[in-house]
Amino acid sequence: MAIKNPNGEMTRAHILVLIASCLMAWGVMGMLNAYGVFFTPMGEALGVGRAAVTLHLSIRTLVTGLAAPLAAFLLKKRVSPKKTMPFGMILYLVSSIVIAKSKSVILVDILAAVAGFGLSFISFMFITIILGNWFHKNLGTFSGIAIAFSGIGSAIASPVVTKMLSAMPYETVYILYAAITMLMVVPILFVPFWPQRVGLKPYGEGAPEEDAAKAKNKTATENLNLPYKVISGVSLILFLITLLLVGDTSLNSHLPSLAISNGFSAETGALLLSASMIGNLTFKLLLGVIIDRWGVIKGFLVVLTTTICGFVLILFSKGSVVPLLLGGYLYGTVFSIGSLGLSILTRYIYGNEQYNQVYSIITVLTSIGSASFVTIVGSMYDSTGSYRAPVIMGIVIAAVLFALVLILTILSKKEPKKAAETTEI
Repeated sequence: MAIKNPNGEMTRAHILVLIASCLMAWGVMGMLNAYGVFFTPMGEALGVGRAAVTLHLSIRTLVTGLAAPLAAFLLKKRVSPKKTMPFGMILYLVSSIVIAKSKSVILVDILAAVAGFGLSFISFMFITIILGNWFHKNLGTFSGIAIAFSGIGSAIASPVVTKMLSAMPYETVYILYAAITMLMVVPILFVPFWPQRVGLKPYGEGAPEEDAAKAKNKTATENLNLPYKVISGVSLILFLITLLLVGDTSLNSHLPSLAISNGFSAETGALLLSASMIGNLTFKLLLGVIIDRWGVIKGFLVVLTTTICGFVLILFSKGSVVPLLLGGYLYGTVFSIGSLGLSILTRYIYGNEQYNQVYSIITVLTSIGSASFVTIVGSMYDSTGSYRAPVIMGIVIAAVLFALVLILTILSKKEPKKAAETTEI
């Protein structure tokens, strides 16, 4: 098959893949992040409290993470995502329809597990896989653009769905919400997962070096392609980084309460959460550029520095709104390495061929950590009557992460590289 872009030029197909990835991020990340708007009407429909309602979401999240290795295993066995994705979409959609109609809390919890299993086949991992297949140059930037659409999706979905709930029955809105979420995934089914299947090269592959600066920085951006071992210094530190990152992101849902406990109004608490989300969105874009220019390690260190500054401002902002909101913005930057940064760091260390296998484990750890740390933060507040301890914990975690990233850099350079392979699905 003749190569249509011998120097790895950008083509219409590359742009369509990026658009499809943006829409998928909008759906499976953005739409699902707005799920909290259903807690109150669902609780009223089932006749239960908030805790009983939120339990099913925790179940769904855990099952999605725990099933990720199965999705990665099927990829390794060359089972095409074009087959597994529709299966996952149908599972999620059918279970969501039954959840909307159900009046049993136990049935909702069971169906949440089914929905979570379906979501594991259309998770964030697949967005990073297809982008890594199609974009070798400026992967960080393009990944940042796609993932930023998750923030846009959340910002739009939350008020729109809330408006719909005030005008339509809860069951109808819930089914429409699930259908729209899956509709956002449909375009990815119509683009090839590998450009080679349509006679194209990944963007940037085979292109001549543009300038001396790029050649000088090559060692910071090319994959190390280390052999993956579950028990090794590199993998264990990477997994520990994953868990600790989840710990630092867990404060986000408590920000409105944190503001109130520090003597600010509920309106200021809402603004603090918005500031965090703005930091989240803007740094998903900025981190991609930073990584493409200086490498993923420096990108991590930059964001961990801004995160520490954010925590410190929040800690010492009593009585002053501006430092509080600035602290919220800087704190929100940590989400960029929790999603974009971790995926690129995994690819940087283990290369494209092992990425699916390693990142599926990271997905499991993220789910477990997310379910654990939110409760830990709440327990710390209940014990002390203040969010001071969780914020200090956040500073300590970010500082430890900074050290771990440096240690990971040293260890990874001592490991022998794995022979390059080529695998298509």
